[in-house]
Amino acid sequence: MRNTILSVYQPSHLANLVPTMQSFVECATEKLGSMAKVEEDITFSAISLRLATDVIGQAAFGVNFGLSKPQSFGESVKKIDGKDNNDDEVSDFINQHIYSTTQVKMDFSGSLSIILGLLVPILQWPFWQMLKRIPGTMDGKIEHNNRHLTSRLGAVVEKRMKDSRQGSKDFLSVILNARESGRLSKNVFTTDYISALSYEHLLAGSATTAFTLSSAVYLVAGHPEVEKKLLAEIDGFGPPDQMPTASDLQHKFPYLDQVIKEAMRFYMVSPLVARETSREVEIGGYLLPKGTWVWLALGVLAKDQKNFPEPEKFRPERFDPSCKEEKQRHPYAFIPFGLGPRSCIGQKFAIQEIKLALIHLYRKYVFRHSPYMESPLKLEFGIVLKFKNGVKLQVIKRK
Repeated sequence: MRNTILSVYQPSHLANLVPTMQSFVECATEKLGSMAKVEEDITFSAISLRLATDVIGQAAFGVNFGLSKPQSFGESVKKIDGKDNNDDEVSDFINQHIYSTTQVKMDFSGSLSIILGLLVPILQWPFWQMLKRIPGTMDGKIEHNNRHLTSRLGAVVEKRMKDSRQGSKDFLSVILNARESGRLSKNVFTTDYISALSYEHLLAGSATTAFTLSSAVYLVAGHPEVEKKLLAEIDGFGPPDQMPTASDLQHKFPYLDQVIKEAMRFYMVSPLVARETSREVEIGGYLLPKGTWVWLALGVLAKDQKNFPEPEKFRPERFDPSCKEEKQRHPYAFIPFGLGPRSCIGQKFAIQEIKLALIHLYRKYVFRHSPYMESPLKLEFGIVLKFKNGVKLQVIKRK
């Protein structure tokens, strides 16, 4: 199955997605322009989540949610389940999606079954089955929300099963075409299973990308020397209306690449990664039986002074390929997308989207921290890291 999905992320297909990503970024930029005029603070993290949801919605489902446009939610949303969606329906779907990205927490304010699962993994499933039936519990709320989302996504999948799109390359089309051709089993890839896969794709492609984009803008806003170098590189690329190609994004913005890597290091969006041993294995002198859960703390690795001197300083230059620190660093010290055969398949997609967004945002605007935002930022730990109170910024139009 992984090989089937990988076709969506081939370089040639990613290159074709640049205009699509660009169109959503331009919509988001237009919205920021109206906010800059009235000199109001913005919650940038909310805007970035809408932008990322739009992009992955188009790439995963072939559906335009229209969230990045300045007008109301539903004006540009295409038909999802064969009916014209009104603002309330679309808003409800997105609110449920956002709720799912924010309510699965790894602290005592979150799901009790998840907390138990962290401490004693074997207890998570039976406690989840029990707690989800109790009204008022976080497990119950998450279960209720997931049922609504599954129902909406099920309608999308069923409609697309009847709607032949052989030439489409979005995630859902690739899965459905493989199912119809016999490359994937119809008994396994049921409507419910495909809906679950699709939502996992939506969640992974929106919350993580939005968090990293917000992190980068927040950190650059507090470091004028970084902003100056970044603006010089972006301005030096070409006229403001010149859209970078996929090749340009990969080769002509080295400092931007360093800024994004340092932002991901500073705020590791997936601070923990879990794996289960498939056989008995020895790690660091410890013999682990088959079936043992192993947790890798990527966020801790990214703040290790041995590999990142002065880890609490935001210094993009530490990722300059020519610098001593980068050359001497352990190759596994910075692995924000994981490693090996189960690493994130959408990493190139995400980086391409983030680069396009930052280039087009900084061509028109710069950002400053809002005086009403706490310092340091408060974080919440869940499936992915999130900013507890959002990232509040002031937008300044460049002259």
